[in-house]
This record gives sequence, structure tokens and C-alpha cells, in this order.
Amino acid sequence: MLTPSRHLTPLLLPLLFVLFASTGAAAQVPDTTYRKPELPTGPPAPVEQPRPRPQPRVREQPEPEPEVVQQQEREAQPEEQLRFIDRLYFGGSFGLQFGTYTSISLLPTISYALTPKLYAGVGGVYHYESGEGFNLHHYGGRGLAQLEMFNIGDGAVLAHAEAEVLSVAVPYYDVTGRRHIDRTALTIPMIGIGYRQRFSNNGYFDMLLLYNGNDDPINPYSNPVIRVGFNVPFTRR
Repeated sequence: MLTPSRHLTPLLLPLLFVLFASTGAAAQVPDTTYRKPELPTGPPAPVEQPRPRPQPRVREQPEPEPEVVQQQEREAQPEEQLRFIDRLYFGGSFGLQFGTYTSISLLPTISYALTPKLYAGVGGVYHYESGEGFNLHHYGGRGLAQLEMFNIGDGAVLAHAEAEVLSVAVPYYDVTGRRHIDRTALTIPMIGIGYRQRFSNNGYFDMLLLYNGNDDPINPYSNPVIRVGFNVPFTRR
């Protein structure tokens, strides 16, 4: 009688081969199980901001005094922007003297700014004199030029030149002793210097010391001639 081990041995070999073959095939089958994608759970990454471009450093300057600012504005303003009337000034000078002889002088002027420092103008002249029983009236016109040579403080030193043409009243006595007044024309050149003090954006106050170039005895001026006057613009700028 045969034992069981002898009858099972031929069958075990094929069974083991089939078992190993099925196990290897199962290991080679890909995993097709669906998995849900995972979302990020942390805070969002910061967005990089563009860096600002460095600006050039501006050096601060001290503010000038108001009068200096006005002077700089006048000099920096282009001349072609000024109208004819913007360059016109009106004003004049006057003189008073009382005593044995009374003298009153009025000299209105209209001047034009050729440049910010050079002025030319025309004006009228009236003188009244009284003394020794005479009342004399002299009148006429004049032309003038002024140049601001250089500044001193808030003002400027002026060079001044002018020429007056006057109708001068000349008193005299006839052979009978009666008083009469005759008239004659007289040209009077003057030259000198002065000081200009500005009292507004464009107005100014002048003090002049002039030399009279005509020594005719009937000349109503003596030397030196001292005048005080002012000028203001026709328009405000």
C-alpha cells in the first residue's frame, strides 16, 4: 500500500508554480484608486512689491528777505512780457522856500523804464518867486535820464542828468522908475547823483544833489540844487 506523501508530491509542484505566478501578476497591476487632490492649508505667500525709485535729494536754501524776493522777481521777469503802460511811471519833485524871498517849485514827470535800471522821462516845470514887490512865474519843460548804478542796502545810487527849457520872467525898471516884467527863454543843464529808496513793489522815493550848468544871473536856480521826489507805476505788477 502506497503512503499519502508519495501521491501528493507530484501535485504540489504544479500548485506552487500557479500560486507564485498569480502573486507576481497581482504585484504588476497598477493602482487605479482615485485620490482627491489636497489644497494648501497655510497663509498665502506675500506678493513682492516693486521698490520705489530713489529721488534726487534737494538741498534746502534759506528763504531770502521779502524785499530781496521782490527785487529778484523784478529782475527775473522777462521784459517782453511787460506792456508799454507797465513801464510807465508818474511822479515828480517839489521844493519850498519861505523868507525874504518865497520860492515854490513843482516838477511833475512821466518816465519810462527802458531797462530795469535805466529810465528816461519828460516833465513840466513851474517856479513861483516873490520878493521886493515882484511876483515872478517861470515855466517850461524838461527831459531827464536816470541810471541805477549799484545797490546800497534796500536802495540804489543814481546817476541823474536833465535839461530844462524855461520861459523866465525877468523884472526890470524903466527910466521913469516903473516896474516891468519881461520874459526870455533859458536852457539849464543839470547833472548829479542821488539815492533811490523803494517803498513798494515798484514805487520809489528819490533824493537828488545836482549841479546847475548855467550861471546866467536870471537863472532861478543856485548851486547845488537839492530835490526830493517820488515815482510810482501806472499799473500794479
